[in-house]
Amino acid sequence: MLIGVSLGPGDPELLTRKAEKALKTAEKVFVPGEMAADIVRPYAEPEILEFPMISDKKRLQEIWSENADHVASYASRAETAFACIGDVNTFSTFSHLKRVVKERHPEVEIETIPGVGTVPALAAKFGVDLSESFLVSDGSPVETVIRMKAVRPAKLAAELKEEGFDEFVLGTRLYTPDERIVRGEMPDKSDYFSVLCARRIR
Repeated sequence: MLIGVSLGPGDPELLTRKAEKALKTAEKVFVPGEMAADIVRPYAEPEILEFPMISDKKRLQEIWSENADHVASYASRAETAFACIGDVNTFSTFSHLKRVVKERHPEVEIETIPGVGTVPALAAKFGVDLSESFLVSDGSPVETVIRMKAVRPAKLAAELKEEGFDEFVLGTRLYTPDERIVRGEMPDKSDYFSVLCARRIR
């Protein structure tokens, strides 16, 4: 089992209790840098993996493969954590690592623990209210759209299909006992506490 653990924006007090538990119980914990290692050390002794910022794509792929194989050698037999600053599913090193692990070691089960990402962290620190739609980008093409309060998911999906999106997941009351996740064909109506994720399949 490989668990992606979100460490939050840097303040140790913004680490979730679920993340703390995962770090304490994992047999092995990996991190991509010293900043992440500092937050992890009260709970585990992490191993730092190097992910250099180089332009040689062939060498870069070799490094990602080597790291994925090393992580999978633990994750294939015991609970293993990979902890990142911010949220592991948002512009994260873990997202790339997960992809390579899936390609090279499909037998490894993978899950993630959400955390405080850049957007809620900057909203709190800057004192801004994100009460209307906003765009977050790293400059790459927009391949995913998230719609909050998706009470008419079928209608939303039809509109997004016209914009080139072709994969849809609807989540209702996520992380509660009433959680419901629907993939593919969208229902006509949904709960107020629903979110629709639409993606372009590459």
